[in-house]
Amino acid sequence: MGVLDRLRNVGNFVRRGWRSTGPDSYFQYKRGRERERKQAERGREDTERSAELERGAAQRGRAHEERYAAERAADEPQTEAPQNDPGNA
Repeated sequence: MGVLDRLRNVGNFVRRGWRSTGPDSYFQYKRGRERERKQAERGREDTERSAELERGAAQRGRAHEERYAAERAADEPQTEAPQNDPGNA
């Protein structure tokens, strides 16, 4: 049993060494780099999403203006016709 206990302790020691949690450990470095990468990726995705939403809003605004410009143009001659009536002058 002494050999198995010693092997278990060696295995535990090696695993702890691989995942050392000290401030200068590779594990902390790797974790920090992964966090930075994910934050940068989220930032890019947010920027792309907001740009896409702005483009969609601008496109909807243009479509709205085009659609109602035609309606306003069709309404204008009807409202202007009575004002140019020679009988009122």
